[in-house]
Amino acid sequence: MVALPRRMKHLAADGRGYPVIATVERSPEGVDFGSINERRKLALAAFDWCAVCGLPFGEELRWQMVFEEGALPTAISGEAPVHEVCALYAAQVCPHLFSPHARLGDEFRKGTVRDAVVRFVGFESTSSVFAHESGLQRGVHTLHFEHRGHADEFSYRTSDEIEERFSSALEGERDLRFSEAEGVLIRLFNRLDDGGEGDVVTGAALIAGAAFAKDIFKLQGMGAFQGKHYPTVAGLLLKGTASEIREFSRGSGDEAFSAVGPWVLERAGGFPEPLQEWRSRGESMVRRSKSARPHGPGRSVPKNAPCPCGSGRKAGRCHPAGIPAGSPHP
Repeated sequence: MVALPRRMKHLAADGRGYPVIATVERSPEGVDFGSINERRKLALAAFDWCAVCGLPFGEELRWQMVFEEGALPTAISGEAPVHEVCALYAAQVCPHLFSPHARLGDEFRKGTVRDAVVRFVGFESTSSVFAHESGLQRGVHTLHFEHRGHADEFSYRTSDEIEERFSSALEGERDLRFSEAEGVLIRLFNRLDDGGEGDVVTGAALIAGAAFAKDIFKLQGMGAFQGKHYPTVAGLLLKGTASEIREFSRGSGDEAFSAVGPWVLERAGGFPEPLQEWRSRGESMVRRSKSARPHGPGRSVPKNAPCPCGSGRKAGRCHPAGIPAGSPHP
């Protein structure tokens, strides 16, 4: 029996008792460990969370399975990064990672055998995240993560070769610190109910600035967010005043939206690199004018229409005074 890292004990378990890792598709009806959810990867990228435990990296290295040999100043992967202890745990319980004879079984990679030697590299930072057209499915985009600063690594043929390293990682495991607002987002993100029409924390990631990432709405599974007003609200969280952001958070009526405003304010000047890159791109897409009319009932949106903030509630109930200016170019 492989010991569960302390930072994974908050995860829900499936019917067999396995922890439900952060990236996999889930619903109240069940969990699909063979399906990686691109919407959830977007939230991981925006908030700088581990793809296994769904908790922050902080000062820890970002670990990624790689296939190249030699030193790697940079690496690009379609997989989101993980903590070292989470990588070591996964290497011992994931069928594809622990067995040198494992084969992938999805329809696009059926029969692919695991490399004889599995190599994980720890990088100092995730420097960029971008939407890239899948080489397996034409027209479908997936998120790719670029890492910089090769700082450490381990490799193995069979999982018993890393047992000693795993024991050391468990002994040295540190508690991860995060604010009350981030704690709300983490709790919502790691529940089994993903919120129905798309993940609620993915919506929060969009308004934090991910809505400005190039081709982001082309990502697989982003149809639930297409055509809604996430860029408009992202504009408010990009160029709005602190009081406007707090007012939006208090009146959003959505728990994730209520938490992301305070998170943006407390992280100002210290955003994860990919999110900062997206927000910088948004600077050229968003107009800010004191004379601009706010969106809302009595302004440009009827009171019974969906609120422009994207909450799904009627505008008259969600933001009766309107949302302050901060909207993207058409």
